[in-house]
Amino acid sequence: MNRLWKMIGRALLTLLLCSISFAGNKPSVPTLRWTAGTANCSFREGDDGRSYYGIVSGDFEVTLAVDRQELEKIPHRARPMLGVFLTFQYKGREQFEVQQNRFTLEFTKHFQIVQTSLDPDDLLKTLQENVDDLTDEVERHQVKKHPEQKEQKETELQARLKDYTEMMDFISTRALRPMTLDGSNSSGSGWVFFSIKNKFIGAWRRPEQFVLRLPVENLMVEFPFPLPPEPGKVILRHRPGD
Repeated sequence: MNRLWKMIGRALLTLLLCSISFAGNKPSVPTLRWTAGTANCSFREGDDGRSYYGIVSGDFEVTLAVDRQELEKIPHRARPMLGVFLTFQYKGREQFEVQQNRFTLEFTKHFQIVQTSLDPDDLLKTLQENVDDLTDEVERHQVKKHPEQKEQKETELQARLKDYTEMMDFISTRALRPMTLDGSNSSGSGWVFFSIKNKFIGAWRRPEQFVLRLPVENLMVEFPFPLPPEPGKVILRHRPGD
């Protein structure tokens, strides 16, 4: 019996060691990180108030645009969230998948919390539900409870509904969605949004540090960026031919 238990123990140990070895040898996705001053990376401050980070590899180019006042604009949106603008250029002959639903944003100074990009259609649905709830709350409850404040309440409601409508129109027409680029459709761009709702994301710590990650072909592209930008911290270098 002891001999049998020893054999079982050895077999279990062998299986455990094989499992550990297999896990340790699991291939990781290569990372392509934006780095100031390198030949395949570019940076410029636009006249439109945005900072532009570009990275080129093989047959694709990705450009990240970040509003330099993004942190100040977040609280004034109907739904507070952080937005960035991305542009993709593809020069290959195959197909290039833009997987917007797999983009992530790391809040480096907030316990490195990682938020996945918001789905535009889900976001629109949530905003419409907010509009319905807000309208119901004001018209069926607040106005009935305080009829003397009807005009004021309705004016405030229309102002808030206007904010929601403008945001929904913006998302409907300008948000980035998953797409496939190829030789006949070689470029795509749009806004990507990230929620800032998380118990570990508190008050902003200027300058904030973020890392945007997006899967591109067989790579994980990383864009580290600060908000607001730190003057003099980024080396400006043009790619050959610019």
